[in-house]
Amino acid sequence: MTKKQPYALADQISKRFYGTQALDKVSIAFNAGEVHALVGENGAGKSTLMKIFGGILQPDSGRILIDGAPVRFRSPREALAAGIVVIPQEIQMVPAQTVAENVLLGKIPSKTYLGILKGVDRAAMHDQTNLLLRRFFIEIDPDTKVEDLSFAERQIIMIARALNHRAKFLILDEPTAALETREAERLFEVIDSLKSLDVAVAFVSHRLEEVAEISDVCTILRDGRNVEHGLEGVPDQNEMIRLITGRDLDQTHLDGARTLGGPLLLVDRPHDHTVSVAKSEILGLAGLLGGGMTEFLREVFGAGPSGVSITLNGLTIDISSPADAIRHGIGLVPGERSQGLIMGLTVRENIVLPNLNKFQDAKGLDYKLIDDFVTDLIEAVDIRPRDPAKAVKELSGGNQQKVIFARWLAGHVDLLLLDEPTHGIDVGAKSQLHGLMNEFAGRGGGIVFASSEMTEILSISDNVLAMRSGEIVARISRQDGYNEKALLEALGGKAGAAK
Repeated sequence: MTKKQPYALADQISKRFYGTQALDKVSIAFNAGEVHALVGENGAGKSTLMKIFGGILQPDSGRILIDGAPVRFRSPREALAAGIVVIPQEIQMVPAQTVAENVLLGKIPSKTYLGILKGVDRAAMHDQTNLLLRRFFIEIDPDTKVEDLSFAERQIIMIARALNHRAKFLILDEPTAALETREAERLFEVIDSLKSLDVAVAFVSHRLEEVAEISDVCTILRDGRNVEHGLEGVPDQNEMIRLITGRDLDQTHLDGARTLGGPLLLVDRPHDHTVSVAKSEILGLAGLLGGGMTEFLREVFGAGPSGVSITLNGLTIDISSPADAIRHGIGLVPGERSQGLIMGLTVRENIVLPNLNKFQDAKGLDYKLIDDFVTDLIEAVDIRPRDPAKAVKELSGGNQQKVIFARWLAGHVDLLLLDEPTHGIDVGAKSQLHGLMNEFAGRGGGIVFASSEMTEILSISDNVLAMRSGEIVARISRQDGYNEKALLEALGGKAGAAK
């Protein structure tokens, strides 16, 4: 087999931000025609390294070599000129423009009309875009508005744009974070086709099963250093977790049936099935994107359309707003952390904000009580750094999730609603959050949580509701010996199959 040649090479790269050593003499080679996975916990240095390759940051020391020649990019434009394209999690496109206009952005063909007027050559735009899309066997009309495309289709359009810019090194940052399984598989086919074009691909992901599926080689970063570089064949998940975290994680999945308490929640939905949650129960909501899981959680939290009847602890209650839900002991961890946190406020302020009445007396707020309580909570849920005065926007995604979790623990809620609670966080933080969920349920609380990862749903739930198009199509139980096959069959079944 011919040995692949590096197109992009980091040689002893170091980068420091104030008191934090983000990268410490990191070396890594991205070869032409290979998919190279880059994995590590939040804060391991992955994003910093990719920003250096993309011209957003400059290293303090070390060298970047492109096609064998040392370079120092002073801007993303210079990196793009060298064939380096970064596709971030937040797709950067012009939604109101067409596919062709987005693909050819910056290189739109023109022609002269009537011998004197210069304008856009629409026919050439259409043909050039079609040619690029055919490389991926994609049937998308170049005249379609981008706002009418799915997230997966937009990613493919971004890759087509990269090829139009003659990309030789493509950096994909968590490309499947918002995709359902079938869309992810289609994206993997597109990524695989890039190898035949001798494009070097950096695949940054927290989803270890995808890393094993798509990658030719793998580099693991921990605390800004290379732990393993260029691992061929990709190690099994347990070994990868040990390398990523530096420890063997506690098993947080549920091995057997949990002992459930009495009824906690009943949700009577018009034209659908009644949903019940017992004390100490973790109820999973499974479905594809658009299945209605988020909408269900918002209904229960008073942030969706009215019409559902809610009974909590045996009492029928009126929840017409999130304030009503909080007052009745219901907390929500939303899928988008920005919706659940005030990023400019501190960890302390975010934790106590909905619970101020618990920390005041006739004289006003008891700040010592607040500080003592928040300090204990930060320790209990392992928020890092352990600084109550730290602005939440400066924390990693996993630690931001823990702040929201701590908020509801401070409020002593009975019911937690979790929407994709481990979305976009590393395996260490995910394990800790699963542990917190188990502890909350173990104390008699009830949890309803939605996740697009079926292995996560099956590993920690007592019962699972399969949802499609906003309706419950099945309820399956751990006691029935559920597995991924049973869940997929339930999602493919007909509405009304719920027990």
